[in-house]
Amino acid sequence: MKVTPMLKYCGNHSLEDVKVASNSSAEYLGFVFAESKRCVTPSEVKEWLSKVNVSQKLVGVFVNATIDDIELAVETIPLDVIQCHGEETVEYILALKALFSQKVWKVIHHSENGMDLMKQYEGIVDGYVIDSKVRGIRGGTGVTFDWSAIPSYKREAEKQNVPCFIAGGINVSTITKLLKYDPEGIDLSSGIEENGRKSEEIKIQFEERLFV
Repeated sequence: MKVTPMLKYCGNHSLEDVKVASNSSAEYLGFVFAESKRCVTPSEVKEWLSKVNVSQKLVGVFVNATIDDIELAVETIPLDVIQCHGEETVEYILALKALFSQKVWKVIHHSENGMDLMKQYEGIVDGYVIDSKVRGIRGGTGVTFDWSAIPSYKREAEKQNVPCFIAGGINVSTITKLLKYDPEGIDLSSGIEENGRKSEEIKIQFEERLFV
């Protein structure tokens, strides 16, 4: 029996985005606090959250951030998860775990050594996001990786007893193919966007295919 995957809508970067994403079946909403076309500030997110009733858990996405940057975000908004999307070391993750109570997820960019990298964080991180590796772009690329690798990542995450989300190129057109791999979690940003903004119509279409 297949279980419906957890859902994370990431890259929310306006009040309207938050309204669309919060009125959804997602368990997590993500905000990017790093150089990106979807970059936001903690103060902006705080303002949006004051205007929308958000029941989802909140994920802050950081790329090789300083401890001070993460501390500012944590003190400004009620983050549940710190997502590390850069080349953060095991030592860096351990420092975060010592300083903050939030869960820490690590993004693994799929590659030949992706599995070896994942194993380095065993017993340290609280979850993974497996994303496409695109030169010069961290996320929200709309590009898939070789999904035949998903079962291996899933097995390793299960061995570590942590969740594993799949990201990169997931949208209305590709979700049916992805579901054949029975992912535990799905993380998408551009996949429910139109002209760079979260779309209520596309979100509905996506969730109709997800929850068939």
